[in-house]
Amino acid sequence: MSITLFNRAFPMTASVAVAAAVWCASPRVMMAQASDTVAAPVRPALLRLLADASERNRLPDSLISYKSKVETEIAILLKREEGTEIVAAIEQIASDLSWNRAGHYEQRVGGYRAQQIGANVSMLTLFQTGWLNPVLYGNRLRMRTGSNARNASNGSGSAAAGNPRRNASTDTMPAVHPLATDRERYYTYSGGDTIVTMRAGDRTIPIAHVRVQPRTDVASKVILFDGEMDLDASRGTLVRLRGHFIVAGSRRSLLSRNLADAIAFVEYENGERHGEYWLPARQRIELQANLPFLGDGRAVVRIASRFHDMQVNDTVLDTITLARADSLRAASRRRLLYASTDSMSRFNQWAFGLGSLTEGMHADDFNDIGPDRWRPTGPPRFDLAATRPADVVHYNRVEGFYTGVGGKLSLRDAAPGVVMRGNIGYAWAEQTVRGRASVERTRGPWTFEVRGGRSLDITNDFRVPMDSGNSIGALIASIDPYDYVSRTSGTLAAVRRFGPRRLILRTELGVGDDRYRVANEDRSPFGGALFRANRGVDEGSYVRSAALLEWRPDNSAEFIKPGVSGRMSYERGDGTLAWQRAEARLTGRRMVGPVVFLARGDVGIVTGSRIPSQQLFELGKYQNLPGYEDKEFAGSRAAVLRASVQYTTPFLRQPIRMGRSMWLPAVAPGFSVGVQSGWADAPTAAARASIDRLAVIDTTLLASWAPVSRPTDGVRASVTAGMRFFGNALFVGGTRPVDHGGPWKFLFALGQVW
Repeated sequence: MSITLFNRAFPMTASVAVAAAVWCASPRVMMAQASDTVAAPVRPALLRLLADASERNRLPDSLISYKSKVETEIAILLKREEGTEIVAAIEQIASDLSWNRAGHYEQRVGGYRAQQIGANVSMLTLFQTGWLNPVLYGNRLRMRTGSNARNASNGSGSAAAGNPRRNASTDTMPAVHPLATDRERYYTYSGGDTIVTMRAGDRTIPIAHVRVQPRTDVASKVILFDGEMDLDASRGTLVRLRGHFIVAGSRRSLLSRNLADAIAFVEYENGERHGEYWLPARQRIELQANLPFLGDGRAVVRIASRFHDMQVNDTVLDTITLARADSLRAASRRRLLYASTDSMSRFNQWAFGLGSLTEGMHADDFNDIGPDRWRPTGPPRFDLAATRPADVVHYNRVEGFYTGVGGKLSLRDAAPGVVMRGNIGYAWAEQTVRGRASVERTRGPWTFEVRGGRSLDITNDFRVPMDSGNSIGALIASIDPYDYVSRTSGTLAAVRRFGPRRLILRTELGVGDDRYRVANEDRSPFGGALFRANRGVDEGSYVRSAALLEWRPDNSAEFIKPGVSGRMSYERGDGTLAWQRAEARLTGRRMVGPVVFLARGDVGIVTGSRIPSQQLFELGKYQNLPGYEDKEFAGSRAAVLRASVQYTTPFLRQPIRMGRSMWLPAVAPGFSVGVQSGWADAPTAAARASIDRLAVIDTTLLASWAPVSRPTDGVRASVTAGMRFFGNALFVGGTRPVDHGGPWKFLFALGQVW
């Protein structure tokens, strides 16, 4: 019985996002510095609206308390450089929240479930106290500090906003409310025009949209809000806050401003209750972190909560308590409790499906109020910024270690939508310089791009979105299941987006030149098996034209976000190398109670009188058929169909506390059965000759002939079966071929296994 350890690139995204989330959770990071703002005169109508809203934002005398059920979804994801979001984990938490005006807050977690694609800590580790904001009334907003006893302040009057001091009796810090009675000392305002109407029961509510910005002349350290608020223009009540909090009077170092961005956005929406109170309906907290010199992607932790079944004024307080009640006093704490193990294991009263609370949200939702580096407007800006982490450092058997640097010039107001990028690096084992440069212009739903460069491209087929080369596997374990072609290219491209990332059409026209490169490393620097030789490549130049249509690109069966997506592509080469190639994909993921259904189908065809070997389709152990050898099959026509059913048992569904502050996802054992089938055919002499040219002799290494592939001679299929743990992050089981007799192979994997 053999052991196969799956090693993919995408499980690493979960760990990256977790590290960024913990960084963002620190108050010293999540509170951004104040930006320079030029105050414009405030219109009299807006002044009257603000004065009325400030008066009405006082905690109503008749509002005593409420109880509510709350469901929260915490998604860990990576926003890629082109905008696609890869969801690596989702945790769903059901809570009962009780609050009263005397400062009582108690959040009791009664239900928990999770899905993830890699080993990770639970995001409950970030929350040692309650994360919900119970009311938006008052002169000060209480903001979480991120732990039980962070820097706090006395919370009384204006002094509460500054001079924070250590106080173990509170877990929040005060921020000046944009509707506070002393607001003009801290904020400037603009807007106020009615932008939309909403209905609450039989009433139509006009909503006024107001931009709130901190004043630049605030000298003391004080927490302020930077963003937008929506007001009920007919009654002056607060409906929504959207933005982030800054610490006025503090400055980040020049180094930190240039090398990193980390910020916590909030979006609080109120709903009208009993026709007179505006209380929480939806709340969103989004922790985003970006290291631009390591790539344009962002690590994101998205926390979306929905309040339902709210009961208002369910508690009676005595007159003495009411006389001194202040729901925003500094002594109040956000108490977070957990139901018993048995109770959490039995919980099944979910109001929302896993993944539905964060559906339709995107990291770019906050770009207009985010750090200057993310904004599309402003003076021209240059940053040391790579497009992808691999542009800075990676490792493979051809290049060895590759190190590089990238730059990005955004012209912004000088030429709206124009961005220039470039990167250059050196492959140390190959002793080769590689890099690329591009100019793009985005205008409305269109993006036009010119790019050119020299790269080492991967020839593998039917890859998942994050599978751009497993540098980690090659570096630490001599696992490099890719083949490479050295490619020099220049391309003109046009991209058209339809709707909010629902449909994307991309067309390209350019020139290219492909060259073969030998493997220059014999094994990982840390030891392991010998690398195999790089497979054969047909050398030559060509004119390339291509079109790609993507439907719902943020959805993928390999990742956690539920839904269906599709993709079709066509590519043509004319020149020394000539071919035509077409591919189609349909993928889906759905959760029904404790059962998850996954399916993905890929088909492709390549034609030509002399098909380039690098354009063939290859299948095998790391290429969608785990029961076979690496790239055992190849052909000019291919199809792959994979499906899996995963069931989570009702046992051990509570998260695991490790020490005082760390949580692990619930063990949540489950069963999994998957089927993988593939077909590759070579119906022409050109296709069979192209397969023969895949085999090469690499005289620079001890490795001998690269494995010779062959058509599948019918449909090949394998099955996987086993147990899953920790929200499907860990798989223990086996795999075997089913189209012929073959032994079971032990399979241990971190991450998604079909």
